[in-house]
Amino acid sequence: MKAKTIRRIIGITTLVLWVLAIVPKFACDCLVWQLDNWALVFAPVFTLAYAVMLTVQSSKGKPWYNKLLKWIGCIVVAFVCIFIFFWANVFRYVNIWHDRNYVVYSEWGGFADPDVYVLYKRNGFENKRMYIIGSDNFRQIKNIQFAVYEPLDLIESEFDVTAFESDSVYSHDTVFYRLSNGQQYDQEQNDSLFALIK
Repeated sequence: MKAKTIRRIIGITTLVLWVLAIVPKFACDCLVWQLDNWALVFAPVFTLAYAVMLTVQSSKGKPWYNKLLKWIGCIVVAFVCIFIFFWANVFRYVNIWHDRNYVVYSEWGGFADPDVYVLYKRNGFENKRMYIIGSDNFRQIKNIQFAVYEPLDLIESEFDVTAFESDSVYSHDTVFYRLSNGQQYDQEQNDSLFALIK
């Protein structure tokens, strides 16, 4: 394959990735299968590859000062791409549970509460954000599972709390929420809610 054809394919792929990464941020909450999330991770990589190929091609036969300016521009693009790549990886949302109708992502909730769990409802190619359904509260949470009982307007969340930097479980907790608004039930109501779902 010719270099020009490869450059065009990379350029078109880069454009598609940026559209997938940016447009959903304004048009909807997020795309299914985290397409917007993955596009934001890979778009800077393809942009950097395209910028290097374009710089090499456009520098041929030019005076040294022209080449220098083009490569300086390419280095600036590289730093921007590296920053976006690391930002997208650090602050991306992670799918921690899903069923046919709902999905829960772990998202950056800010410095006060870094990891929050957010419930989304599947709606075609879009996942519609509903509300925050808990957080780790600076605990080490493992094996988190959710169960949605739509007729009962109920969500069950089960998880293990482990010692920091350890796999030893020191508590297994169950928390219930209202599906309609995300309101958490008091722990004292757990027995009656267990009886209700069984």
